[in-house]
Amino acid sequence: MKRYVIIGGGPAGVSAATVIRAKDPDGEILLFDRDQDLPYYRTELDTYIGGSTSDADMPLHPSTYYQEQHIVLRLRAVVTKVQPPERWVELDGGERVSYDALLLAPGSFPLTVNCSGDRVSGVTTMRTWEDARRLIRRIEETKPPVVVVGGGVLGLILAEGIRQRGRPVVLLEREPRLWAPVLDETSSELIRQALAQAGIEVSLGEEVVEINGANGRVAGARTSKGRRLDTELVVVAIGVRPDIGFLQGSGIRTDRGILIDHEFRTNVREVFAAGDAAQGYDPVSGLFRVATNWNNAMEQGKLAGAFMAGGGDPYRGVILSNSETFCGLRVSVLGLTQLSAPGTVVLIGRDQDKGIYRKLVLCQDKLVGAILVGNTSGEGLMRRMIVEGKPTGPTEVKSKFLTGVVIEEILYS
Repeated sequence: MKRYVIIGGGPAGVSAATVIRAKDPDGEILLFDRDQDLPYYRTELDTYIGGSTSDADMPLHPSTYYQEQHIVLRLRAVVTKVQPPERWVELDGGERVSYDALLLAPGSFPLTVNCSGDRVSGVTTMRTWEDARRLIRRIEETKPPVVVVGGGVLGLILAEGIRQRGRPVVLLEREPRLWAPVLDETSSELIRQALAQAGIEVSLGEEVVEINGANGRVAGARTSKGRRLDTELVVVAIGVRPDIGFLQGSGIRTDRGILIDHEFRTNVREVFAAGDAAQGYDPVSGLFRVATNWNNAMEQGKLAGAFMAGGGDPYRGVILSNSETFCGLRVSVLGLTQLSAPGTVVLIGRDQDKGIYRKLVLCQDKLVGAILVGNTSGEGLMRRMIVEGKPTGPTEVKSKFLTGVVIEEILYS
């Protein structure tokens, strides 16, 4: 009987366990997760904070699911060491557990600010369901505006959730755009307007440089623009880093994340990786990248689980792909959205009355990126075209994805 050990109870780990069980009814599956809660929908943390998602709605599966699937789920289990030559992992209490196949799906840790007062009580990050519960308690205890630092996906959805609790929110983003690595000025502004309509103040090009404390708790913040903000709670959402420190000395190759091939294998035999901590090949950019989003983790976990259990479909590669709703405005981003190399064609479609903005990027007669705001139809087909590198041209792209909008075409030379 084969023993599968999975580190991480997020979407990659749980989906891998499910696929392994379907392919190997008799294998032993051990799933270790550092959280105290049953694996849950991390994508619902914002609506949980906002009050529209209940405790009962959060778990991915009831506890009976793991029993029925004969998956041994061990919570509060922190793996501190991996020893591939002997095929065992070590937990923080010193227990060693052997494996025949190992999946590394540990996820990531949130980054925090580095400034005077950054360790005062009331400066918090968001990673877990328990973090969300703690944040709700903080929100209920405070009256001044809550300061959210970071205008990426997590910062935006946290700002919305906090605002839904009835608290004023000031969101600071040090870049000149929201979600700066992927959005352009137009899409950023549409999201800013949606947040403003929901009562969220957004300030771009501004960051926290000092957090003031009183009696051991946050009592205000000073920004790079010289503003002093009255606040008792600073929520930091400035990015994440893969949780890979426990792999030091294991011989498993890492860069920003855990390097994998098209079968999710690392450089070490029978050790696989998937999810937010995995760094896979991006066929569009030609680079190895980490993609931190729910759908990517689910897909990778399923495919990795299949290979662990004896065979699966080769992974086409990881591309930037994210789809979120901010204050009622649906936004999707795919692939390379900021490309301006010679020969690049950018097609922009607008319907200002309906708040629709669609930007499609082509390079060497291939669709390589897209920003969709207000209307995300065709997203699935676009993603397939990007991943497969299917030849196309501006005329075909216009007819497929830009009907009924005013079109602008830009050619970079």
